[in-house]
Amino acid sequence: MQEMLTFLTNHPALSAGALVVILLLLMLEILRAKRSTFKITAQQATQLINHDNAVVVDLRSTEQFKKGHIIGAQSILSKSIWDNAKKLEKFKTKPLIMVCEQGVLSQKIAVFLLKHGYNVFALAGGMRGWQAADMPIVKE
Repeated sequence: MQEMLTFLTNHPALSAGALVVILLLLMLEILRAKRSTFKITAQQATQLINHDNAVVVDLRSTEQFKKGHIIGAQSILSKSIWDNAKKLEKFKTKPLIMVCEQGVLSQKIAVFLLKHGYNVFALAGGMRGWQAADMPIVKE
């Protein structure tokens, strides 16, 4: 223990650098843990829809939505959510499941809505993940 204290006092720059690296790694792990808490699988989404009356918000274009979407999904373009989070105000009391094509955009919007007090989740893998899990879709 004495040797460690001697080293730390003799090399303050090295000690400070090591401390910064440790703190950054800790922050990175905390952020990664936070991000993964709102990503859900297709099966978890089904549970939320069936048991908690979750609202599915499809962020894809109108054309993509018409080609196939989750049953009961609301089509709301991602641009309108970025511009005005109040567009989803009527759903604030229910869990929201954000869906995009691959799951990337829905995660970004979920983080944005979490900061605005919504109970929101992002479908991991987006519609591709939903279809890969052989979940039902409807076409218009």
